[in-house]
Amino acid sequence: MSNSNNYTTAIMLFSEKIKQLRIESGKRQKDLAKAIGVDVPAYSRYEHGERRPKREQVLRLARIFKTDPDELVAMWLADEAYSHIAHDKMATRAATLLTGLFNSEVSENPEATEVSEKPETPVDRNMVSKMGRSVLPHLEQGDAATVMQHIEDESIDCIVTTPPYWRRRSQGTESITADTAQEFINELLQTMAQAWRVLKPQGSLWLNMGDDTTGGFVQGIPWRVVIAMIDTQHWQLVNEVVWNKTTTSPQGSQDHLRKVHEFMFHLVKSDDFYYNDEELRRTYALIMRNEGKSRKRNEKVKDHYLQPEESHGMVPGDVWTIGVQRSGIAHYCVAPDMLYRLPMVATCPRGGIVLDPYCGTGTACKIAYELNLRSIGIDINSRYISQARASIEQKPLSLF
Repeated sequence: MSNSNNYTTAIMLFSEKIKQLRIESGKRQKDLAKAIGVDVPAYSRYEHGERRPKREQVLRLARIFKTDPDELVAMWLADEAYSHIAHDKMATRAATLLTGLFNSEVSENPEATEVSEKPETPVDRNMVSKMGRSVLPHLEQGDAATVMQHIEDESIDCIVTTPPYWRRRSQGTESITADTAQEFINELLQTMAQAWRVLKPQGSLWLNMGDDTTGGFVQGIPWRVVIAMIDTQHWQLVNEVVWNKTTTSPQGSQDHLRKVHEFMFHLVKSDDFYYNDEELRRTYALIMRNEGKSRKRNEKVKDHYLQPEESHGMVPGDVWTIGVQRSGIAHYCVAPDMLYRLPMVATCPRGGIVLDPYCGTGTACKIAYELNLRSIGIDINSRYISQARASIEQKPLSLF
């Protein structure tokens, strides 16, 4: 049985790996089976090494687990080789010949050496250093949690983002491909773990999220995500802001209220976070004065609507009334300027770096550019990245 002992590691490598990845991600066999198009018993046999998935299913699993697809496919191939020779009395000799063959090919092909060593090569984390001092936004197309692995530890000052809504995959935002609320939460938490790593100790994360309903019942997804971040990732919650959207799509249900709000959560890593109260007051007062003047012209409102004229203005409350901003993309809304501008002026220092892991068409990066801040925008949708690049002009702009 010496040949079987030699291959025990090979046969268990793939099956044990996907089991380990599933447990670490908090997913269920049921969820994974559905995601790759098989029933639960079939998936269970994958984890027991009794059956082999297809290559495209292996790649799908790699994406779900956010792990190196090349490494997982290599393990899958090793499993295939084992299934053909494991029980043959010449298996050991065949393995020796294969090892010699592969070593010969690697020595003659430098590119093969690079590929074979890829899983063991540490991720290059040098994105910020490569940006230099330019305030022109750095835009990357790809999966948020994967691209963020290339950002240096504790290099980002402020993260402002709106993740994709659960069950909105038909709109082309496929960063989070979740079929259940819990799977959505688990995938988003992987990105938030990367956010913790890249954020400076004095940095802030602003997370805008809307909720969803199943069978007419609210799922509480924003709060479930944030509570998990607090309990398992050690984030601290400074404020929960209610974004009163003022305008929403009409809803015909007669058994619950019309949904007109989302949440913006301000989270930090420590109690020593950067906060510019003076700039926040000034910006908020200026925005409200302009809005008040506009409403006065259109609606003839009384002067007491306007904010005080002193430079510092009022401290903003935790309910922000901001209209929804439409875009030219069907079923797609752009994050309103004020929703992102206020967090940036309050929590990103001069010369700082802003990150939006789900940047869409680039609102956060555009505002950062206007504020003379460096920024990184990530989105899996190449069309959105193209529009984000097109929207950034080569000179600073001003909302006011």
